[in-house]
Formats: sequence, structure tokens, C-alpha cells
Amino acid sequence: MAERQSACAQLTQAIEAAVAGLASVRDAVDRLNVFPVPDGDTGSNMLRTLEGMAEAARRGDTDDCAAFAGSVARGALLAARGNSGVILAQILGSLVRELASDPDRARGWMRGLEAASASARAAVLDPKPGTMLSVIDAAAGASDPAAAIDAARAAEERTPTQLAVLAAAGVVDSGGAGLVVVLEAMSAALGLTTSVGPYPWLDDIAVPVASVRDLSAAELVASDREDELRYEVMFSLEAPERQVDALRVVWAGLGDSIVIVGDGTVWRCHVHTNDIAAAIQGGIDAGRVRDLSVTDLREQTGEVAWVRDAPPAAEPSPPATAVVAVGTGSGIARLFRSFGVASIVAGGQGANPSIAELVDAVRSTHAKQVIVLPNNANILAAASAMIGLVDAEVAIVPTVHLVQGFAALMAYDPESGLSENERRMTEAARRVRWGEVTVAVRDGSWQGGVFGAGSAIGISDQGIVSVGPDPEAVLVGLCERLLEPGGEIVTVIVGERGHRERVEAALAGVFDRHHGVELEVIEGGQPLYPYLLGVE
Repeated sequence: MAERQSACAQLTQAIEAAVAGLASVRDAVDRLNVFPVPDGDTGSNMLRTLEGMAEAARRGDTDDCAAFAGSVARGALLAARGNSGVILAQILGSLVRELASDPDRARGWMRGLEAASASARAAVLDPKPGTMLSVIDAAAGASDPAAAIDAARAAEERTPTQLAVLAAAGVVDSGGAGLVVVLEAMSAALGLTTSVGPYPWLDDIAVPVASVRDLSAAELVASDREDELRYEVMFSLEAPERQVDALRVVWAGLGDSIVIVGDGTVWRCHVHTNDIAAAIQGGIDAGRVRDLSVTDLREQTGEVAWVRDAPPAAEPSPPATAVVAVGTGSGIARLFRSFGVASIVAGGQGANPSIAELVDAVRSTHAKQVIVLPNNANILAAASAMIGLVDAEVAIVPTVHLVQGFAALMAYDPESGLSENERRMTEAARRVRWGEVTVAVRDGSWQGGVFGAGSAIGISDQGIVSVGPDPEAVLVGLCERLLEPGGEIVTVIVGERGHRERVEAALAGVFDRHHGVELEVIEGGQPLYPYLLGVE
């Protein structure tokens, strides 16, 4: 038993060494981002994945090393964030299982690398050279542990010759860089190699990045909240209970402090909001409104007693198909709720949620069938990996951007089945072309030339397509580009650093050239990206 415990202890030490090694270069790996945007988070995602693995190791039962390795691998998977984190979890899960099963550490390491290479490649739908897959493949093909580290380093330094986008950005692959650090740290901790670092591909990265890596997803949402909801809207409502359930959903997208109490036919309704008209219209749509009262809370000294003392309203029963959506921003959250989203996972660019958070969100819906909207390309892998971990029947609508997520919700029917919703929502999302405006955190280049740190840049699925002195100028160029194939509706979601009043003025000339196109402007409150853009 002492030998088994020793093997488990060695695995724990190797994992802890990997955490320390990656933490020391996390910022540099984050800055190895193809686009010079302020949310490069590969290093942060990989580190969070490793930390979940280390936490599982500390709690693990060391009496059974095979079971210990399995629980450690599961800990990595549940903590995995982003594509890089999911792939790293696959790699390390295979590696620790082989190490736990073979008393010869060098042999177990090499067998583990081979298994890791196979499992990582199986986890990626369209494997490409010049990524962390190239790094693990090279390590797996080596003859011994020392040669494996050398091969991994060499493969990482070759990545710009394999992917043109890396060469154009002047960087190596960020996921591969993180993986080399992890493999070196673990190998040294196991006594298989002696050297750790230096890392030549990180030496020249000195540009600081405005990163949100130290904020949790929950803190990001909290930081986006408006200072206050100014108005209190109250009225009596005559309506059937099913209409009151619909009113709750609408109001959840408009404000908070929602209290609705009644006897099944007559209800007293209360909400705090900044959109008085929409709150009242929600009641009119539900039934007959009477005894309407609107109060400016800045001048009010206390709540009405029935609001303070009323019991919480009963929760409506779960729909036939529920929706879980990922997004950040107070306005984004309210929009999701107004569309009937059952559970919102805080996250997105720069703050990818873990698989465990997605699992919790699906379970919280209490529905038997659930649609998940990742709304970010870097969350798709985690969402897909989550499916087998819940009892509900889950489908992923592959939205890679928030504007696609909102388009998908336009086609959502809570009373329809999973397959019908998946088909309709996927079709709706595919009809939307997306773009986003942010500010560059380092110098870069695009098809129109070069730009400096601090420039506004517009990004679509074609890469950087618009650059200018300010976000509104870039919004114009981005909108023109997205409208080239045509379009009927342009949606702009305004972030915390955007300005709603500037959008219509900035885009006036665009709509003079594209007659009949409608503009919809939405307050999203998302961080880092002043404007998100959708064309359908």
C-alpha cells in the first residue's frame, strides 16, 4: 500500500509543479493571441483547468491509485475552460492514468504521451497542424522523456511555419506554449528530466495586456450592473396563471425586486425597472391592468408594506425544452430572460465558464430537455464535453457569437421538443453574420496595413476587417463589410464602453447607401467590446 500511496503522491507533486510552472508564465501565454484583443485567455483557461485537477488530487483517495487517477482526470475535465482547457484535460487525463498504472515512471510517461496524443486528436473535430496537437504528437513520437521535451519545444517553435495566421501575427501557438511548460514541469517533478525553461518563445513578449483574468465570471456580471433601477411599477392584474408566468419572464428581462402574488385570477404585481413603458406593456399583454402606480425610487423613503411582507411568488413549472445561454453584461442577462432563457452562465470573451458551471446551469433548469447556447467559439468544446455529465437530454446549438444566440432565441418555442427547437434555432443562428469592435492591446497588422496599440479594430469571422481611430469609425467600416452580401436587419449591442447615442449618427451614411435596412440598438453592458454587430 505504501508503494501505491507513493505513486499517488508523485502524481500530486507533478500536478502541483505544473500549476506553479504555468502560473509563472500565464500572462505571457495569454498575450500569445493571434488577434491583439484585450481578452487573450489561453494561459488563464489552461491554469484554471490545472487548478481543478490539483484540487481533485488533494481530495483524492490515495489507497487506490487507479481510482485516484480517474478522479484527478475528472477534476481536470470539470474545471476545463475554453478549447485549450478541454484539450489539456484530455491530454492530462490520459497521461495520469498511464502513469498510475505503470510502476516504471519513464515507461508510463511515454505510454501516457501516446495515449494523450490519441485522446486529444479524437477530441478535436477538425485537427490542424501548428496547434497544441502538434506539440503533443511530437512528444509522443520521441524515444524517451528527455527527447520528448526537446521534441515538444521544437514543435512549438515550428507552429508559425504551419499556420499562416500565427506567422502573420508574429507569435507561436499559445496552447502549445502552455502545454510545453506543463510537460516540462511534470517531467522534472517526476525525476524524468532535470531542466525547466527557459522558454525562448516567451522572452520577447513584454507588452502588458488589459486582461480580465483576475475576475471571476460572477464578478464580471456584478461589475456590469447598473448603478440603480430608478422606478417602481405596481398594478393589479386580472389574468390566468399561464399569462402571469409569461409576465414574470418578461419582467425578469427588465428589472428586479419582482413580486407577483394572487389567488389565480387577480394578482398584485411589483417590479423595479428603468423601462416603465415595457413593464406596463408586459401587464397589458398578460391581461387587464388596474390600480397602476409608478414611483421614482430616488424620492421614495420606503417600500410598500405588501411588497416587503409578501411571500415569494411560486416558480412556474419547467418548459418542455429549456434554454441555457452563456453571456456577460447586465443588459445581456435581461435580454436573455425576456426571451425565456431558464439559466444564464456568466462568461464569454476572456471569461470562459468551466464544464462544471455548465453542468450546474443545465441541472438548475429542472427540465428533461435542454438547449445550450455557448455564444462563443471558445466555449463550444466545453459545452459538448458537458453533455454526458447530466441526466437531461441536451443539444448544443453552435452559436459562436452573442448576436447568433439572440437570433436563435427568436426561433425558440419552450413547448416544442428538443429536436424541433435545435433545428429551428440552428437555422436562425446560421442566418446571422457577426462582428465585434474592440481596442487593440498591442501593435498589429491587417489587410489594410499596420495599426498601433490603442487603435479600434473590427473583427468578423474573416479576421480583422476594419481599423480606425475610434470605435464608432470602426463600427461603420465593419457594418459596411458585413452588409456587402446584403441584409435586412442590423443589430448593434452596445457595451459598457460604447455609446448608444453615437450609433445611429455614425451609421446614418451606411443606411443611406443600403436602403430598406433596419437598425436595432440594444444596451448589452458587455465588457471589453464597445459594440457587437449582427446582420441578417
